[in-house]
Amino acid sequence: MKHVTLLFALLATVSVASEYVVGYGDTLSDISLHYYGTWEKWVDILEANPDLEGAEYLVPGMVLNIPNITGTVAASGSTRYVTEIPEGAILIRSSEPVLSRIQRETAGFVSYSPLNPLGYILATNAEEEGVYRHLIALPGDLIELDFGADQGVEPGRVFHILRECEEIEDPETGSKGHVIRVAGVCQVESTTPATSIAKVQHGYLTIQEGDMLVPYQAAGDIHIRNEPGVDRGLLWVLGFRDPDRDCAYTYDVIYLSAGSSQGISPGDVFTAYAASEQVRDVNDQWVYSAEIPIADVVVLTTQARSCAAMIVSSRTANLIELGDKLYLSRSQVD
Repeated sequence: MKHVTLLFALLATVSVASEYVVGYGDTLSDISLHYYGTWEKWVDILEANPDLEGAEYLVPGMVLNIPNITGTVAASGSTRYVTEIPEGAILIRSSEPVLSRIQRETAGFVSYSPLNPLGYILATNAEEEGVYRHLIALPGDLIELDFGADQGVEPGRVFHILRECEEIEDPETGSKGHVIRVAGVCQVESTTPATSIAKVQHGYLTIQEGDMLVPYQAAGDIHIRNEPGVDRGLLWVLGFRDPDRDCAYTYDVIYLSAGSSQGISPGDVFTAYAASEQVRDVNDQWVYSAEIPIADVVVLTTQARSCAAMIVSSRTANLIELGDKLYLSRSQVD
């Protein structure tokens, strides 16, 4: 089998200027954290790129100048990666959404047991008096948390904001759980013994009082598997990351009915099928129609009994719906 060797060099120093190619889901805050170890230098990156009109105008493929900033801590040296890719394999490149760190960290999950968060949001109107928007918080707003210095919280700590959403039921076991969505990310700015004030850094849903807080965890790398896989049985579509969807499109995230306890891991590739229907054949006999493949999905994150996956390619004009079946694809090579 012929192989193609890809070399990647990642260079990050404070002594020389660098360039960065923007990927899907990137934000200036994330790029600042990567190069300088802090979210706060995104303004410096914006100022170093005068053609960029604002933080919201990032486009995948855009090349950014990363400025020298004295007094910051950045990774030094270089790391070399060698990846062998079989000829004919479907390549999912790091600039595509499936490998975006933001996509993985905001995928959400299904939980069959109550969560045990560190705490909850007490108030979304933590700015000065007279702020009109007080029932929700958006990026840049301040929120009050119901835990503080007595619980070991310090300024600079980052938390994921979670929300328990609709109930789901596993079609095979009958187990009931809930979809847990990531509402956003916040960073603590000040504390009292019992409470904290945090700024919303990213918002994926409108943030509300009562939303849960858990420690921020950066997503790990995903290595897409091209080799044949071991059959892990049938999976079902339980729900969608977008709460307003009743079907899913390419690059949407869906929740499936099996996880790490069934041997599923990030990078596994599954094919979704439309359910067969009972129809009459030419002899007027009732038969079941064939199950038609709809789309391929790649697993992003796993829980013990469920996983979150992204749709990476569509095979037909049909869309994935609740209850559709998925089977492990033996290979990404057609």
